[in-house]
Amino acid sequence: MRVISNSDVEQILTMDDCLSVLGPTFGDLARGEASNRPRTHTYTPLEPNHYYLFKSMDGSLPRFGVHGLRLSSDHLAEVTENGLRRRDKLPMAPGGKYLGLVLLFSIETLELLAMIQDGFLQKMRVGATSGLASKYLARQDSHVAGLIGTGWQADAQAMALDAVHDLREIRVFSPTSGHVERFCEKVQPLLKATLVPVGSSNDAVIRCDIVSCATNSLDPVFDGDWLTRGQHVNSVQRGELDNTTHERASVIATRAKEQSLHFSGGAISDEVMQRGDWKPEWDGKIQELGKIIIGESPGRSSPDQITLFGGSGTGPSSGLGIQFAAVGHIIYQRACEQSLGHELPSDWFLEDVHP
Repeated sequence: MRVISNSDVEQILTMDDCLSVLGPTFGDLARGEASNRPRTHTYTPLEPNHYYLFKSMDGSLPRFGVHGLRLSSDHLAEVTENGLRRRDKLPMAPGGKYLGLVLLFSIETLELLAMIQDGFLQKMRVGATSGLASKYLARQDSHVAGLIGTGWQADAQAMALDAVHDLREIRVFSPTSGHVERFCEKVQPLLKATLVPVGSSNDAVIRCDIVSCATNSLDPVFDGDWLTRGQHVNSVQRGELDNTTHERASVIATRAKEQSLHFSGGAISDEVMQRGDWKPEWDGKIQELGKIIIGESPGRSSPDQITLFGGSGTGPSSGLGIQFAAVGHIIYQRACEQSLGHELPSDWFLEDVHP
């Protein structure tokens, strides 16, 4: 069994890797050739606007011969910054750290193959999924993108868009002073497109072919009335979009039809857990990304349509265990090839007593 750190993953995992394995993985799910358990969230209230959250999801990919389980043990706090509510993960583990893991199992031998820290894997997985959605839903002549947000998820969103489109520029906005300039300086060497700092969210939407949101805001980060015909929107979570954006979208793509599950014993309101007012009338617009990829659903049918790929909270959409199984598998392969990580005897995790 191999223990693989974030620094190991960062050395061996590329955006092209993620795109290459996630496309077939969504296709397998659409054809019924992969198994996925919906994500579950278990909340424990600690104090007002602060709670412990244990989250898990898992799925099997016969294509790769693996089953993946992703889990995280978090403290979350809800705060208001620059007039927007947001949800922050707090580094409450010893040493000011976090805990998130992907466990990779062999379907054939039952063995635990790898234990992978999930931070870098997670943001690359999210970025690549957004990239795939824009590849199949955005107009083929898309050359200008807007990016709202410059936090942990944002660079992977920019890398994925750059990988699947012939972009000239990506216009970047953050409400926090100084963040945009630092982000552009750091990320520009990774891209072919030119990063252009802009001074408002409006500038990251108007006259952009693709609008990508990568924030933890619980309030909308742009006005859906700003959208014009033919634009595509990517979002990482429901809270950052307004109702107008959903109403104007002709197609809303999601990762899967199953909805994530939330548990709190009634101690936390549904509004806190779900954070969104998804409307049943939008259900008719939903198409699964995998079915679009394999051609069973049409996706964009007109260059004038507004299309949307929604993140967590968008109807049934949430992160999928099979995504972590797919990306975890390629990380495990590369780590073995390059002798990265720490090896532990597999026998430590096996037992001769009937469980």
